Formats: sequence, structure tokens, C-alpha cells
Amino acid sequence: MLNHGSPVPLYRQLADIILSKIRSGEYASESRILSEHKLAEKYKIGRPTVRQATDLLIRKRILSRKRGSGTFVKPKEKEIDLFSFAGTIFSFKQQGIIVKTKILEKMKLTKVSGDHENPFFDGKAYFFSRLSLADNKPILIEDFYFHPDLFFNIDQIEISGRSISRIAEEHFYMRPRNGRQNFRVSYLKGKRAMNLDVSPDIPILLVKRFLNFKQAENAVFSKLYCRTDRFIFSQTIGGISDD
Repeated sequence: MLNHGSPVPLYRQLADIILSKIRSGEYASESRILSEHKLAEKYKIGRPTVRQATDLLIRKRILSRKRGSGTFVKPKEKEIDLFSFAGTIFSFKQQGIIVKTKILEKMKLTKVSGDHENPFFDGKAYFFSRLSLADNKPILIEDFYFHPDLFFNIDQIEISGRSISRIAEEHFYMRPRNGRQNFRVSYLKGKRAMNLDVSPDIPILLVKRFLNFKQAENAVFSKLYCRTDRFIFSQTIGGISDD
């Protein structure tokens, strides 16, 4: 029950109670919780306090409100590991998500400009860009840059729908040793915005990834443009194997 003498606001106490019922399975995924009227009656509080509690859980994407139907437990959102060396496509498959890919720009050797963080800036690299879709909805654009010597003739290899790390291992006998990523909020415009189906004023997650190989540091550089409104993109914290 609620503790009216606690310094914790009543609406937060109620939100914690609802959350504990969700975690215990008393409120199953996609099930409807008690109405505001019944919650207010059960816990002997006003409906505005109940509304504060449910609004808090809605903002946390734990509940959703359907007009005329009630408030429901949202299905657990699937997390996509952005630092899987097996690649983002493999991460989607691990979650049981079928992903289709579309090549936006074919692999080609090109002069790199425009981004001083790109380790190939002002030099040459093999470049290609692809779009990933889940349920035919765009979720991710990936731009890849490859070391021009280590990945010589990669433009002759079929890469559609394949893991980059798998290509590196099977065709070039190389495995990534370690790497790093940085994250920021970004905005897209023009073709990129159209491909990801976002307007220029909608923020997206931009991830820059640097992969190191035994043969060279930063041999693969990529930029990922992620729609976080459709999936949670995560990164597991821990050591990276160097075998």
C-alpha cells in the first residue's frame, strides 16, 4: 500500500507498485492495467495522482494509453547491440528480427572528404552505403569505409545483406581486434532523410565506429544513422576479446 508519511510522492509510489506488478508478471505484456477510477479507489487517492503515475510510466515507455480502451503494458522493446563485431544485421537476427537491406551506394574506391574524424579523410577508401528495414520500415543507414590496401578489390565481392566482419574474415583473413564508438544526436536532410523516412527536424542517433585489425588501426570506419523511435540501440559494457 501507499505510505502517506513518506517523502516520496504518492504518484511515484504508485508508479513503483505498478512497475513491480509488471515485472512479477501480474500485469502481462500488452495486458490492460486497472482503470484510473479503480486504482484511485483501491489506493484511496485522487484520480489526478493516479494519472501522474501512469503518465510517468508512459513517458518511460512502459505503459501506453489507448483512447477509449484504457492503459496497457507495452511489449518489451528489443535492444540492438551496436557493438557486436558480428555486425548490426547479426544483432537483429539474435532478437528474432528479420531485416532486409538495400544498397544505397555501391561499393567503390573514392576520395574521402567532408568529415575530419574519418581516418581516411583527404585520402582514398572503399565506400558503400546500405539501408536496413524491419517490417518494411527503414531503421538504419550504414556508411562504410575500408582501408584501400587491406581490402583491395572488395568492390568485386557480393556484400548485400552480409556481415562486414564475416566478409573481412572469409575473404581477407582478418578479424577485428578491438574498436571504439562515439555517439551524438544528428539530423538528416535530402536523400538521407528520405531514405530513413524522417523529416529534417527529427533527431536521430549518429554512431561513428572505428575498428582495429592486427594489420592496421582504423582499417574499417563506419557511420550509423539510427531511428531510435523504432528500436533501442544499446552497447554492452565489458572487455573485448582479442583472440
